[in-house]
Amino acid sequence: MALRVVTFDLDGTLVDHTFADLVWHEGMARLYAQREGLPLEEARGRILAAYDEVGDEALEWYDLGYWFRRFGLQGSPRELLERYRHAVRVYPEVHEVLQELKGRYRLALLSNASRDFMEVELEEGRLKGYFDLVISAVSDFGRVKKDPEFYRHACCLLGVSPEEALHVGDHVRFDLIAPREAGMRSLLVSRNGRKAGAIGDLRALLDVLMGEPHEDRCRQ
Repeated sequence: MALRVVTFDLDGTLVDHTFADLVWHEGMARLYAQREGLPLEEARGRILAAYDEVGDEALEWYDLGYWFRRFGLQGSPRELLERYRHAVRVYPEVHEVLQELKGRYRLALLSNASRDFMEVELEEGRLKGYFDLVISAVSDFGRVKKDPEFYRHACCLLGVSPEEALHVGDHVRFDLIAPREAGMRSLLVSRNGRKAGAIGDLRALLDVLMGEPHEDRCRQ
């Protein structure tokens, strides 16, 4: 069946982790250190342990409001996001690749990031205009992308069958396995080269879609 839609993850796929790391590891740690009167590194260790306790398959992991309440922090999630919005970095090839694909496929963005996170990244990264559909799994559907039903629902909203869609992302469970379980094709990105069978950046996606050397990597 012909491919009609290409969907993308956001963090680690289109945008690097600088912004998210500053928010979660630096900004939150500083607020918690101030709240508890702790050295910064001790505060950082405590919040990272709390993140690990919850885990990235839980909705709370992605919810800044939850963590502000849990740690009793002053200020607001919005203020924290605004403080670090200057750190949003789009990977170098992303605009070129999305521009190339935009005329050939419908494009969608499917992320576990909360809607407020995504809005900052899309605005600062100048990415909004490429996508026909933007979904935050946790904010819009109340679920994490580990659930194949999320991908089936996204395909329904895009007006295609799962067999007509390819998902691209950097997380093995969320972006490779779950889409395949939904009936989509999927392609893993590993920018540090540590994940077997993955492409190194999105330029290779163009090769995949043109049937070049990486063709077998996007098959079901």
